[in-house]
Amino acid sequence: MGNLTKDWILTCFGTAVGAGILFLPIRAGLSNIWSIIFLTIIIFPITYVSHRGITRIVASCPKEADIVGAIEYDLGHTASFIVSILYFLSIITICVGYATGLTNMIDSLLTNQFNITFISRPLLTFIILIVMTSVMLFNEKVAVLVTSIITFPLIILLTAISVYMIPKWNLSAFHSTFNLTLFFRDTLLLLPILIFAMNFSPICSSLGAFYRKKFSSAQEAVKNSDKVVKYASLLLFTFVMFFIFSLFFAITPEVLLTAKSQNIDALTAIALAYKTPLLLYILPLIAFLAISSSYFGHFEGTREGFCGIIKQVVIWNRPELKEKINLDKIRVASTVMLVALLWVLAVYNLSILSIIGAVSSPIIAMYAYLMPVILMKKVPRLRIYKSKMAAFVFIMGILTIVGYCLGQLIMYNM
Repeated sequence: MGNLTKDWILTCFGTAVGAGILFLPIRAGLSNIWSIIFLTIIIFPITYVSHRGITRIVASCPKEADIVGAIEYDLGHTASFIVSILYFLSIITICVGYATGLTNMIDSLLTNQFNITFISRPLLTFIILIVMTSVMLFNEKVAVLVTSIITFPLIILLTAISVYMIPKWNLSAFHSTFNLTLFFRDTLLLLPILIFAMNFSPICSSLGAFYRKKFSSAQEAVKNSDKVVKYASLLLFTFVMFFIFSLFFAITPEVLLTAKSQNIDALTAIALAYKTPLLLYILPLIAFLAISSSYFGHFEGTREGFCGIIKQVVIWNRPELKEKINLDKIRVASTVMLVALLWVLAVYNLSILSIIGAVSSPIIAMYAYLMPVILMKKVPRLRIYKSKMAAFVFIMGILTIVGYCLGQLIMYNM
């Protein structure tokens, strides 16, 4: 495996690592073991096939383009605009979760570890967003470099936490009786959070475009991008599920309920529960690195997606304006609007699990699970890439869209 392939695998992994993986143990820990086992069996193939679908659309396009350009090539401007909207919504909702998660984590650290309580939530959120956004905008290369550098250490650190928890495992969950209603409820609630934690679709367009540019043959481009998606999905599967099972067996439901009510991530909850000097400071640091590293990439993707939408609207009926648009002004305006929006929502402190389950994951499912399946049936040049698992991936996409709300409905009626 070449260095280029390894770099892309780590990039895909780094895109996925963030709030999803850190909040997934909370939802998993409040679920039954049988739902977790069932989702463990199906999550790798549906992650691989869905993400591979996005890269194949781009990598096989006769012209060099990103996902929006490839859709425009096949289906026209209106379809590409819809995809632009979906792409933008799928990323901005993730940024809302990251902004809220960073605020809650740092607020918890200042309050519980350093006894600092005089900073109001609006001010703290404002400082965090301004610092994070400034670092990315004024030192973009540094931010990208730092993100790529810390990805591998994050794998090691989070794996170390999983191993550290093994002596604390309680395997009594295997003795629980199977209850069909609980199985359906927990599966529906957990599936969207797991889909989110395994999601690296924001980078798939760039991955496909890179290999399409590198190889003159679409077949070679698809072959190489498929390899990256396969190993990235396998690495994520191994890492995420080991992390989930380890924390599921080690953490008590009381700790998880506290984490859910306080809207904090699993690592911060563990640090507060065990209060050992090592965990008290190391775990929040790991959580900060995981969330902030993903925030850089997702905010940039959100901003570029927003700029792209504005540009498409401006030139919709006047293509001659394409060369006259001042992209710098659009970027500045979009940055200010996005930071303001994230600040308001992070201050409001929406439930991160609800954001992920009811908003982010359904949009991701539309973009990564439903769209490729539909296109590979509708577009003649893509039919050769249709997967035998297309119907199953499509069904899982539908379940992801409605699952969290249905699961909540079942829970409230029990």
